[in-house]
Amino acid sequence: MGRPHPMTPRRASRLGASLLALSLLAAPLAARADEPPRPTAPPTALAPAPPPPFQKLTPEERERLHQRWQEFQKLPPQRQQEIRQRMQQLRAMPKDERQQVRQNFQRWQQLSPEEKERVRQKFQRFQQLPPEQRQQLRERTRVQGRPHR
Repeated sequence: MGRPHPMTPRRASRLGASLLALSLLAAPLAARADEPPRPTAPPTALAPAPPPPFQKLTPEERERLHQRWQEFQKLPPQRQQEIRQRMQQLRAMPKDERQQVRQNFQRWQQLSPEEKERVRQKFQRFQQLPPEQRQQLRERTRVQGRPHR
């Protein structure tokens, strides 16, 4: 793969949106986001309709998905709409970017609560910088590669 892309405000926003969306969906469905959409031709008498994707899931996956759906339904409508929009953003990303988001999400999940808090604080400090300083940091990061911890 190449060197990681520098974190721009747009990429940070897309990353945050994607992480939230991924955390709210079952992993099997997120993996299927890379599959091309299937044509939805009406079933003919000769060929039975394929089973809905839900029926292809294991009972454990179905239960997890059902629980996630119930959690989603309890959210305020505005929050539900925000999540839908973020999922659309994730689907609109090129395949390699979606893969990078998934890898970043997996790395995030493996961090300890203390490490997560440290990353959040660093990001908040970055967001509070004047635009010129943020741009300078992006350029410096682009030249040096990924910054060390």
